[in-house]
Amino acid sequence: MSATDTKSGEQLMTTMMTQGGNAATAQQAAAQGQAVIAPEPPPPPRTFTIRGRDGLQTITIPANTFDNVIPQQVVDISIAFFITMAIIIIGFPLARAFARRMDRRGGSAQISNEVSSQLAHLNQAVDAIALEVERISEGQRFTTRLLSEQKEAARQTLPSGANR
Repeated sequence: MSATDTKSGEQLMTTMMTQGGNAATAQQAAAQGQAVIAPEPPPPPRTFTIRGRDGLQTITIPANTFDNVIPQQVVDISIAFFITMAIIIIGFPLARAFARRMDRRGGSAQISNEVSSQLAHLNQAVDAIALEVERISEGQRFTTRLLSEQKEAARQTLPSGANR
């Protein structure tokens, strides 16, 4: 066995040890002068393999069994939840700003001079009407009192057996 064979055997042994091969078998093969066999290539990427302590394959599970572990309804609900949260986070400040703008607009409205003068004129007209209504009611009270006094005077002048 030459020095290059020993060096390449050690490299193969190191490679096998780092890749999970059986190191004892590799040392025995190198000591006997046999060629060291490269480790088995990994399985296709769509399978999931579990190896035991002795390095032998114990379980192989196809990877597609883990597809769609989460039901579609859960995905839909989670998407709806995050969309709702985004709407609340964005919509709440917008609603507050809109409400504040509406409050500012309603509080600063001022009455024009024309409307103010019309209201003053209307107020004077209502006062004049109230004064006239009071005079009319005084006249009615006076007339009612005169009629009641005349009726009493007429009763007193009638004989007691007369028709009232």
